[in-house]
Amino acid sequence: MAQIAVVAGETSGDIHAGNLVSAILSRAPETAVWGIGGERISSAGGRLLLDYSSISAMGFVEALSNISALKSARHMMVEEFKANPPDLFIPVDFGGFNLPLAEVASKMGIPVIYFIPPKAWAWRKSRVKRVRRTAERLMTILPFEETFWRENGVPCDYVGSPILDHLDPVTHAEESDLVGLLPGSRRSEVTRLWPLMVEAARMMAKSRPLRFIAPRAEGLDPSLLSSPPDIDIEILPGNSQEVMERARVCIIASGTATLECSLIGTPMVVVYRFSPLSLFLVKRLVKIDYMALPNLIAGREVVPELLQAKPEEAAALALELFEDGPKRSGILTELASVRDSMGERGASGRAASIVLDFLKERGALDA
Repeated sequence: MAQIAVVAGETSGDIHAGNLVSAILSRAPETAVWGIGGERISSAGGRLLLDYSSISAMGFVEALSNISALKSARHMMVEEFKANPPDLFIPVDFGGFNLPLAEVASKMGIPVIYFIPPKAWAWRKSRVKRVRRTAERLMTILPFEETFWRENGVPCDYVGSPILDHLDPVTHAEESDLVGLLPGSRRSEVTRLWPLMVEAARMMAKSRPLRFIAPRAEGLDPSLLSSPPDIDIEILPGNSQEVMERARVCIIASGTATLECSLIGTPMVVVYRFSPLSLFLVKRLVKIDYMALPNLIAGREVVPELLQAKPEEAAALALELFEDGPKRSGILTELASVRDSMGERGASGRAASIVLDFLKERGALDA
């Protein structure tokens, strides 16, 4: 029986890994999958050794505050590798944790296929050499990454965006007075962004009659995301896609959700805030012009993004995008172009084919 170890350290990674695990097990149900993740990996048939919620963090400094839990989780996985060596290790995103673990696995003779590799094109390009030494191949969900990694001597396949597999293009039922507030899925980013979004909502509500809606990520403490008494915000447990489909405009945390919002076709204002030290490090180390995925994919500003966002800035931009006019229509056109560039559905299936073909070549699965 083939064994696959997988590690996802945040909500988006758990979703993508869960889809991949489901696609693998639908074709090779005898395969055993285990590792670190969340509800999506578990419900797909994977066995969790640890829930990712204990090790998830946003930002350089925030991750340092969680270093004890990260070390403990890495030690646990290394010991499991020794006791029960898998036929393949699939790290999913979460580069600060997964790349060192992948290096250990590789030195132990465990092959590595990285799904959603480190963003070495953005910062710490020294990781290219580490990835090249460690991974058999990479599977990416961003089209421009395939070229980057291949130019740097690493076998890489663009499998497409798994988000497309779960979007129904006919269900976008926009509500004309609804604003989506999406502060992210990690405790650290919600703590930093939710007060900003609530204050922006207050400012917007003074300008026109509006309703607000926000998704609460699975496993997030409900007390971190609640509606204040002076403004009505509908909180939906775990359903970011519904929020994006219903909202006319979203104020959204930088991250994978911005790509999902793009593929749905909802105009957005992208916001992020870092601690002072994290901001200092970002400005010194990150070598890209944009942070929001739609802008990175297009190579230009498709949607507005606010570094160290202020409520009044987010509110003003969101109100501008609410109005029918050149700004809104231009963004809608650009979002359609981003979607076209992402290719066809079937990303999880294509990734599963790469994994299963590799295991067959290694003799871990019957051909």
